[in-house]
Amino acid sequence: MPANTRNAITAIINFAASVMITAWFIEQKFGYMVTPGAILLSNVVACTKWVVMVIAAIILLETNKWVFIRRMSFASLAGSCAMFSVYVFRYIPVSSWEQFTYATVLALLVMTIFFFKAVINTRLSLKWFAAWMVCLIISVVLQVKVVFSLHPGIVTNEVSQFFDSRKKSEIS
Repeated sequence: MPANTRNAITAIINFAASVMITAWFIEQKFGYMVTPGAILLSNVVACTKWVVMVIAAIILLETNKWVFIRRMSFASLAGSCAMFSVYVFRYIPVSSWEQFTYATVLALLVMTIFFFKAVINTRLSLKWFAAWMVCLIISVVLQVKVVFSLHPGIVTNEVSQFFDSRKKSEIS
C-alpha cells in the first residue's frame, strides 16, 4: 500500500474516532446542553477547526500533505482521548461544571502540544501552527458565546449547581 494511502486511511480512522469521542463527551451534557440542536452545534464547532486545516493542507501543501494530515489527526485523537480525564475529575470534590472545564482545558492543551509537534516534525512553517491557533480560538469563542449561551443557566450557574454531583443527593 502506498504511503500516502496509508497516511490517509490512518487520518480518517483517527478523525472518525476523535469525532465519536467528542460527540460522546458533548452528549454527556454535564448539565448544560439540554437540546439536541445545542449538542449538534457544539459537535460542528468542535470539528470545524480540523476540517479547515485538512482542506488547507490538501490545497496548500505539495509535499508531506498526508503525513501532516495524519499527524494532525493524531493531535485531534489525543485531545479527544484527554477528555476521558473527566472520569478522574469526578473523584475530585468539584462541581460538574468544573469537571467539564478541567477535562476541556486538558484536551485543548494536549491538542495544542501534538499539533505543534505535527508542524515541527513535518518541517512546516510556524504559520501553520498560528493558523490552527486562530481556528482554535475562534472555536472556543464560538463554543462559549454561541453554544453555551443557548442555555442562560450556565451564566448564572443554575444548571451547574443542579447537576453538581455532590448536591444531587441533597436535591433528591
